[in-house]
Amino acid sequence: MNQNSVDHTIMRDMNLALILNTLRREAPLSRTGLAARTGLNKATVSSMVRELLDSDFLYELAIDSSLSEVGRPATNLELNPDAGFFIGAEIGVDFISVLVTNFAIGIVSRRYESTLKLYDQQAILDRLIFLLQESYQQVSRRGKPVFGLAVGVPGLVDIVAGTLLFAPNLGWKDVPLRQILEEKFEGPVYVANEANLAALGESYFGAGRRCSNMLYVSSGVGLGGGIVIDSQLVEGATGFAGEVGHMTVDRDGLACNCGNHGCWETVAGQRALFRRIEEAIQAGSTSWMAEMTGDDLDGLTIQLVVEAAKRGDEVACKALEETGRWLGIGFASLMNVMNPQLVVFGGPLSLAHEFLLPVVEETVQSRAWSWVQERAKITIAAHGENAAVMGAVAMIYRDVLDRPRDWLK
Repeated sequence: MNQNSVDHTIMRDMNLALILNTLRREAPLSRTGLAARTGLNKATVSSMVRELLDSDFLYELAIDSSLSEVGRPATNLELNPDAGFFIGAEIGVDFISVLVTNFAIGIVSRRYESTLKLYDQQAILDRLIFLLQESYQQVSRRGKPVFGLAVGVPGLVDIVAGTLLFAPNLGWKDVPLRQILEEKFEGPVYVANEANLAALGESYFGAGRRCSNMLYVSSGVGLGGGIVIDSQLVEGATGFAGEVGHMTVDRDGLACNCGNHGCWETVAGQRALFRRIEEAIQAGSTSWMAEMTGDDLDGLTIQLVVEAAKRGDEVACKALEETGRWLGIGFASLMNVMNPQLVVFGGPLSLAHEFLLPVVEETVQSRAWSWVQERAKITIAAHGENAAVMGAVAMIYRDVLDRPRDWLK
């Protein structure tokens, strides 16, 4: 193959990716609309669209005369939901979540299971594999490709090797997760940090869809983040970018599961919230939550704390306020560093957003540069606790749309 042929192939692949990504963001569009949006000439667009239609990546909608420049009916195009499937999963500190979508990101199935009774690492991995196999078999029977499988985990991931290096809140080290899954499943397997995936999910399908510079912060048992700059997820030199939960905010603070002291996670996460509640009740404060848990505060949940706060429970309100202050301190620091357009707050703790966000915003207002605040909005993740599995889907989706020829018939 001569150089001109190579260059032509590369350019054609880039144009295919451009058309697919434009339709992802702006569909439905006619061929004329695609040419206008992409800057490609109409003949190139028609050729690309024909190839994508023949491969079932696109389908044509009803004719719409309003989109024709010369009065003749124009046919709109969209991504074809039946082109194939994506499987996204998350191993949380105390749960497994699995989501299957079609090519238009319509949800086909969803599974969520607690792992509180699965104390052994192998038992959790076995259960994950079972749920993934169940989902894989469900959609593979339909005769369409499964474009890939992606799993988010709460820890440091070597994204090249697909190895979970360290998950402090799981107590796992050096787990060759991609290798384990590749032995069970055909097709591409991706492994990434769950907060990075959640940032990608919100950027592609959620609160950050129309935002090119976004900070995502997820708070639950752990606390993590993801950074999107120029619409690209920042993964860092070795894939560890976004570990904001382990930045030191108190040099003499509490011990963190990561081995450090005073991490942001120790003061702004779910455990910090519950610890404040337990300390207040043990000090003699009365609370509806103690009554509801039978004085067994191991039964605390975010939902219970939110319900207590709605009832005016002073212990719950004060604990949420203090947690919101620490969240705001971290938000302000990160906003000063990154200067984002949007800050998205997700994870289990975001269920308490009506009590946390006013305090977060007040703290940010007093601590972040005013010039940074003027350009930034703080909002809640559109996909809430499902942001990471949506991001797992987005990771596969991104690669398919950027390299469609690998999948074209």
